[in-house]
Amino acid sequence: MVKLNGVWYRADGNTILENIRLDIKSGEFVSIVGPSGAGKSTLLRLIHMEIFPTRGVVEVANYKSNTIMEKEIPHLRRKTGVIFQDFKLLEDRDVFENVAFALWATGVRRSRIKKKVFKVLAEVGISHKRFTPVVQLSGGEKQRVAIARAIVNDPYVLLADEPTGNLDPDATEDIVGLIKRINKMGVAVLMATHKTELVKILKEKTVRIEQGRIVS
Repeated sequence: MVKLNGVWYRADGNTILENIRLDIKSGEFVSIVGPSGAGKSTLLRLIHMEIFPTRGVVEVANYKSNTIMEKEIPHLRRKTGVIFQDFKLLEDRDVFENVAFALWATGVRRSRIKKKVFKVLAEVGISHKRFTPVVQLSGGEKQRVAIARAIVNDPYVLLADEPTGNLDPDATEDIVGLIKRINKMGVAVLMATHKTELVKILKEKTVRIEQGRIVS
């Protein structure tokens, strides 16, 4: 599903990632751990093809970073869901509108949007707040909305960048449980986190990055 073959990334004269080799199978759950500045977020951005490697190739499904055309990138991103530590929700919209926006942006027919949004909100346990402005939600509720938005297009891969970084322990447990359930539905998950205790609880495949290199 995801393959990084000898990937290097340099920015402003600095090497951020060095000779990354990584294979992630369909439906696999992989935790990416390491200290701040190790290159975890950069790795996820390369997989999402927001940025491109200085050397080497990133492959996601049938798309390769060295051959993908600009017009194909939106198609890739429809199948690559992303959730962030700071949620990145539209603060002037309600829950339904935030999730629906991901469908509007990809040209889904209006007749299908309502059905899909209600379905995914039920899956993440937030349908009772569907018309609530997101500014009125707790941190855990906002992250559920962000997850709903990330999976509403039925992605192959879910990229989670410190998804519990701003949450209290109870909300962290809830969100990780939700991500695990999504993974069991067949979605490959890559979760970047600095919380080693979380990784120990998950007991999933773990990749450790230090100073831009995979060390274990």
